Amino acid sequence: MGNVRWGRAALICTALALAAGSGVVAARLADPGRGISAVVPTASPTAVTSEPSIAPSAPAGVPETPTPTADPMATNNRIVLQSKLYKVGKIPASRCKEPAARATSLAKVKLYYGQFLECLNKAWAPVMREAGFPFTAPKLVVYAGRSANTACDLTSTAVYCDGTIYMSADYDLKNQATYDPLWTRTTMAFLIAHEYGHHVQSMAGILQASHTRESYLSNSTLALLESRRRELQASCLSGVYLGADKQFFPARGSWLLKWKWTVRNRGDEWNPQRTHGNKTNHSRWSRAGFDAADPAACNTFAAKPATVS
Repeated sequence: MGNVRWGRAALICTALALAAGSGVVAARLADPGRGISAVVPTASPTAVTSEPSIAPSAPAGVPETPTPTADPMATNNRIVLQSKLYKVGKIPASRCKEPAARATSLAKVKLYYGQFLECLNKAWAPVMREAGFPFTAPKLVVYAGRSANTACDLTSTAVYCDGTIYMSADYDLKNQATYDPLWTRTTMAFLIAHEYGHHVQSMAGILQASHTRESYLSNSTLALLESRRRELQASCLSGVYLGADKQFFPARGSWLLKWKWTVRNRGDEWNPQRTHGNKTNHSRWSRAGFDAADPAACNTFAAKPATVS
């Protein structure tokens, strides 16, 4: 998609449209007149052709939300590049096992994602509070037949929008019945943790700041680079959770091999928009998060363009 529309109130959504063995994520701002407030430029955006200078860190305890400054981008750059999220260290294990439900019915898909979400909340809540951010648990909507009642544009398999994670059970049910059941499980685990990664970004202000930065960029190539930084970070944060909980999940043996195959074969090469990152970089960031179990491994905004291509 690549185009960002700004209004008085904007709804920040990130969507994950996935097919077997490949995927593309579209990050977008819709404008239904309600939702997360976004920073709206009061003057014509200034073109940015390179990374602007980084502003000093805010005092401890000050929420990292964009505020007007002499340089309208300084605060947003600091939020994405110097977030306190990168300084919390390894996240604690939730000590949760993989949910036992399998994708054989809508009810069981709901059970899998619901139990997984509780484990994600358990792991991330103390991390966000330690970093000085208020923690809020996201809502979860698991639906089939595109029957979800929402203002979000649900054209994708998985969407994080306005504090809610939307998961299409149709995708999981088809995968379970048609493809490898183990691949279905690793994909479900990746999906819910990736969308939760966007929720982590939102709580830290990174999601909103990144969308603002994107709106100021001078051309579509740079805007797509910003989108890839945002999406690859969410995949890295997905790996962080799994790496923290790997002994209890457990993420080892054939499950871990299939997960590594899953993240290695999910890229946006086929999409002319290039919003998500190629397969090589998607694997790079997902596995970096898993190996470190630490959000510090996920600062895609400071990475060289070649590593977020």
